[in-house]
Amino acid sequence: MNDRETARYDMFGRVTTFGTDNSADFAPGSNALGHFANLTRIIAELDLAKAGQLGGGVTAKSVLIDALRLDVQNIRRTAVAMDQDAPGLADQFPAVASPSQADLITTADAYLALLAPAPNDTPAQLAAKTALAARFIANELPADFVQDLVDDRKAIDGAKDDVESVDNDGVENTSAVGRLIKAGMKEVNYLDAIMHNKYSRNADKLRAWLSASHIERTARKKKEDIGNPTGGTGTPNS
Repeated sequence: MNDRETARYDMFGRVTTFGTDNSADFAPGSNALGHFANLTRIIAELDLAKAGQLGGGVTAKSVLIDALRLDVQNIRRTAVAMDQDAPGLADQFPAVASPSQADLITTADAYLALLAPAPNDTPAQLAAKTALAARFIANELPADFVQDLVDDRKAIDGAKDDVESVDNDGVENTSAVGRLIKAGMKEVNYLDAIMHNKYSRNADKLRAWLSASHIERTARKKKEDIGNPTGGTGTPNS
């Protein structure tokens, strides 16, 4: 597995630990316990699949889409909050129109047009984009969140749906990792909704859940690798 997949795999482990530690909070046969059990099974299957990759380092396109979706969701959520004091800002950063990859990419491109410097920007336009990004950063988005969005968008353009490899077993296992990561994220999404409902009045438990389910962003590659989504090794930028 590459860095992106490993970050999600590590998060799955923290989530199942949270489930074990708090299993008494849920009734036997509940949906929550079912999702925790499904995630435990997925982790076991991931262990087998990653062992069979033989060092392959290709990121499944679904994982890249997941990273871009997280970027867009974070920006949209922040814009909606800021809109309370700056009416109209949320309209500039609309929600994704549908779950489709095409609509996600269209939305990300619209965000980038507002935030990312472009070669033909005037000094006034560059200053406006910098000022707008600073407003998001003031609300605790990472200082490099615009570059993260740029990198994740470029990585998708550089990705291939069909992985090329001389090792068919490695290709099959790489495909399985992508499928299992996607399945694991589905279970975590269900659990996230359940935990927010369950612990809405228990700040300590909710904080523990948010810590467990947080996906750590990997460190960005050196500047010379940024222009190459595969970084010369087949692993897209984080």
